[in-house]
Amino acid sequence: MRRCKAVAYLIEVRKLNARSSDNLKFGKFDGSQALRIALQKILQKYPKYVALKLHDKIFKVDLDKANAGPLTGLIMSGDYGQAGDIIDSASGNVSYKKKKTESLAEPFYFYIAVPDNETRGIVVLQQTGLQGVKGLFETAVVGVFESQYPDYRLHVRQLTIADTLAQYLKGGNVEELIVEKHEIPADIADLYGGQKKVYPGTFTQIIKSSAGLFKKSGLIAFAKGQKKLEDVFEFDDHGFDVVKAKIRIGDELKSVNLTKPDSISMSVDITDDVKFGADGHPTRASLKSEFDKVAADLAKRGGIKL
Repeated sequence: MRRCKAVAYLIEVRKLNARSSDNLKFGKFDGSQALRIALQKILQKYPKYVALKLHDKIFKVDLDKANAGPLTGLIMSGDYGQAGDIIDSASGNVSYKKKKTESLAEPFYFYIAVPDNETRGIVVLQQTGLQGVKGLFETAVVGVFESQYPDYRLHVRQLTIADTLAQYLKGGNVEELIVEKHEIPADIADLYGGQKKVYPGTFTQIIKSSAGLFKKSGLIAFAKGQKKLEDVFEFDDHGFDVVKAKIRIGDELKSVNLTKPDSISMSVDITDDVKFGADGHPTRASLKSEFDKVAADLAKRGGIKL
């Protein structure tokens, strides 16, 4: 069975050439219309299959009917451009010879939340095995939006430390700092092995505190790109390859890799949590339930009110 994943992203809208700090609120983003309505109109443009030559795919959108809340539904999509045999797995016989112009479309669930009073929203897209619709979504939805609203840009991106760290620290405290070096420094090797030379291996320093030792302001400045990590902490001559922080938020202990600030993957395997229908695909209702949970988790991380 191919694994089913829910892959989540942040979505933002801002004026052409505006800085990332100048996101617009989704409600009446252009002075007259809410972004939800604009995206709904675009999704409604595809009730029948159309070919997208850029990706060699056909697709259509089956949009759920809802006047408020997230935009949800199915993107039915499949590749075309190659002929081949459709095989009956039970008998091994050829059931049908597929032509180059034909495609076998599969369903991919989507979830788009752009609350009027927020400047960041959430997009969650289904991935089945290695197949997904991120590229198609950016062309058929984001690209069309930008052609209809040339003075604005729609950005769909992964979560970053800057999006999460300030929110984590708002209600939590750094309990532990882990500094890793991907070799054993010569002075450490000399202390424990009597050989003053660099050895292959891992050297790890762990600093734990229960009294607010680590300064929140420095970490937030780092997350926002205002300081380098070595300006926040004074590392010894060994330097570092990896620095991780463990942050206590109530009963939860969050681990953040501070040396990979660009993106935080939000790909959740939901194969064991969804129900499968007679067609072998996850049911729409079970997908909605799991996508709601993934979106809620991302919203909590990013401080977004859905």
